[in-house]
Amino acid sequence: MKSLQLLTPAIPCIFNCPFCIAGGHVHQNQFFNAYRKQHDDWVARLTKVIKTASDLKTVVITGTNEPLQSPDCVQEMIEIVHAVRPDVQIELQTRYYKPLSVMTQCDVVAYSIADPVFLDKVKPNGRVNRYVILLTDAFEVMSLDDIIAKLPDRVSQLTFKRLQDSHGVNQQMDQWILDHGMKLHNVKVLEREVQEYQGNLSIFFDENCMNALDRYMVFREDGNLYADYDTKEVVNQ
Repeated sequence: MKSLQLLTPAIPCIFNCPFCIAGGHVHQNQFFNAYRKQHDDWVARLTKVIKTASDLKTVVITGTNEPLQSPDCVQEMIEIVHAVRPDVQIELQTRYYKPLSVMTQCDVVAYSIADPVFLDKVKPNGRVNRYVILLTDAFEVMSLDDIIAKLPDRVSQLTFKRLQDSHGVNQQMDQWILDHGMKLHNVKVLEREVQEYQGNLSIFFDENCMNALDRYMVFREDGNLYADYDTKEVVNQ
């Protein structure tokens, strides 16, 4: 397990993006909230997972909603990782664009952006700042150079992600993605531009962020470890 996804408590999201992949799980993110209801046990379980995963390189703080809706949980996750495994890199995934002190404690802050109007409005506040561009039709007419031209100076990494439907689990979300996802032809054009890019930015094209095989495991809000985001089967620890 080289990467561990740490999920903050599941609560109604302040952004409620119509394409959010968290809305496409069969289990509907119905997990016991151990962070709030059995906090000491949650701390012990998280500490054990981080301490015993000898090959762990990165923890990613995320959630089925905006993780910074639970800033106390994010802060505690950071403190536990720093105390137990100071060698492990911490990444925070967020759609919250205002600078917060908790961001400065993370090695990487990854800002999700689904509309180009926000490209130059974020106040990047991490040690390393990554823009995760979600390929909606709002980016349809933009080239890679157009996008790069709007980036703040402190952004050094770009990840492009195609929107992923739920395969029928959430039909409303699937229809929105069908109507508003970037067309395949333009995705391929952008992908070719990324392959040919020779500048100073680190750029990655992610076709399937939900493929957990050999990539990551998930520590959910119930204090249990899972092999991926879709399963409800707990991994033996």
